[in-house]
Amino acid sequence: MSVPWQSARASRGLLLVRGEPARASGWVRRGLVACEVVPQGEWTALVPAEPASRAGAPYDDPVATLVGRPLPGRIRPALGFFVVGDRAVVSVRPRGWRATQRWLVWEPGEGRVRTPALEVARPTDLVAAAHARSGPGAVAAVVADRSGDATGWLRTLMATLGLPGSDLLTAGASPRGQVVAPTAQAVARFESRMAEQARHRAEMEES
Repeated sequence: MSVPWQSARASRGLLLVRGEPARASGWVRRGLVACEVVPQGEWTALVPAEPASRAGAPYDDPVATLVGRPLPGRIRPALGFFVVGDRAVVSVRPRGWRATQRWLVWEPGEGRVRTPALEVARPTDLVAAAHARSGPGAVAAVVADRSGDATGWLRTLMATLGLPGSDLLTAGASPRGQVVAPTAQAVARFESRMAEQARHRAEMEES
């Protein structure tokens, strides 16, 4: 799982997946993060519903765990919009068997932040994934803007892309959609797999 930040309890946001809520809910149940599943027309928004994932550290950050998890083709393309500290983080997952996840990180007063270890999301990537009517030029203008804060910038970007769900960027006092939780079996399988990998690494180091 590669994400452009360390664990941050203050992070918030949503993952927009293309497809029906039922398919998105099935994916959530097989994962580690409880989510509000909010229908948004042709999209479904997944909003972390708990302050931590169901897994132990270092996989306990719900936002990092949600956005870093592989997505099946039936609910792609997908775009994530998150506020992490004072930064805005956008993830893009296009369709395609070997499609690469791309990232855009923005900071107030600085604009786009370089992430050399990660594939950069270009305006054309955002437009294609969002099926946006606006062209890359309009998106590039938003990316170049250094004013405002992370939440406002993300809302402007989502509006430019014609995407729903910007109202979900702020924490809600009550659920705005059905809360779907991972199954105990899914969490146990993940924990078992991580424990096995840790044992294997320890054996390799000893040898």
